[in-house]
Amino acid sequence: MSASTSLPRRLAFVAATVAVLSTLAGCASASGGSGEASSGGDAKLLTPGTLTICANLATPPNIFTEADGTPVGAEVDIAKAMAKQIDLKTEIKEYAFSGLIPALQASQCDVIMSALYIKPEREEIADFVPYLRSGSGVATSKSNPRKITGLDDSLCGTKVVAITGATGASLVDEQSATCAKDGKPAINVTLTDRPADALQQVIAGQIDAFVDSAEIVNYYEKQSKGQFVAVGDQVGVIDIGAATLKEDAALHKELQSAFDAIVADGTYGKILDTWGLQKQDITQS
Repeated sequence: MSASTSLPRRLAFVAATVAVLSTLAGCASASGGSGEASSGGDAKLLTPGTLTICANLATPPNIFTEADGTPVGAEVDIAKAMAKQIDLKTEIKEYAFSGLIPALQASQCDVIMSALYIKPEREEIADFVPYLRSGSGVATSKSNPRKITGLDDSLCGTKVVAITGATGASLVDEQSATCAKDGKPAINVTLTDRPADALQQVIAGQIDAFVDSAEIVNYYEKQSKGQFVAVGDQVGVIDIGAATLKEDAALHKELQSAFDAIVADGTYGKILDTWGLQKQDITQS
């Protein structure tokens, strides 16, 4: 993706029976930059008429790329549907997963929509519009020579790969600490930014297990035609959402209203059906 450029933002506001459309220009930087500050109900967009999204394009079926580099996935479809509700196009900029929040803070985008779990420490920085329910899963090769049964003490002393900055990596670290506390060998953890590479390492027997979101684990299980197998139960069920900076309260409100609209008109349900993510439906109790 190309480097970010200075961007203005348009947002529609409705008061009583009169709709007022205002276009704001400005580029805000992490250090203050030259952008205009938001005030009251105003908000800033980086490009007029466009919702600019920071994403890591390596988490299928949520968000990934086709062979020609076109972004696809459930979150891409959700983003487009939400943007359409507020008369915006979408532009996706790619970053390593660990760089998503820094990019948002540096005003490289308007919102993060990229399998980003809603966690207390992230809520100190950003407001979220929840749109998927997720969890973490474990997968091994079909032969599973280490007899791994899930995110438990069967991982003690094994080699595990996880995604840099992702919740799965934190869960593996926690399990490794538990192993050591119980007098068992710690987990040898390798981090990567590319889940597809992790898949190949596990299938090749170089790594014993892969830990990441249950969606991506299940997706790669299907893609591998049985060579890569999910084991154990999904753990740490948590919500995924669209993250905007705290000062962008007006944009957060618009995105929440847009999501509510695509739920109400059935678009959201159709997107989940398309990508086989019915179990990730956040509207279900």
